[in-house]
Amino acid sequence: MPPTGRTTYGKVVSENHAIKILAERNGVLLSLTTKTYSYLLFVSRPLIGFRKIVTRDRIVARADYDIQKTLDLIDGIHGRGEI
Repeated sequence: MPPTGRTTYGKVVSENHAIKILAERNGVLLSLTTKTYSYLLFVSRPLIGFRKIVTRDRIVARADYDIQKTLDLIDGIHGRGEI
């Protein structure tokens, strides 16, 4: 079944709770989301690391649920972190 609207084909996306999961071929992204901040744990081929971002930015969705694009977008908006 082809993706509709956003690019989630071949990925597992669970975002209905405070703990969100994105699993794709390059790894896993776990997120604990509060009203103010999202705490992201990356366990992927490019890296293993942690970032804290502003929840309202909706960065993972804007990056089409792609781990590398998410990292690039975070670096572009918030600067490179200590990953």
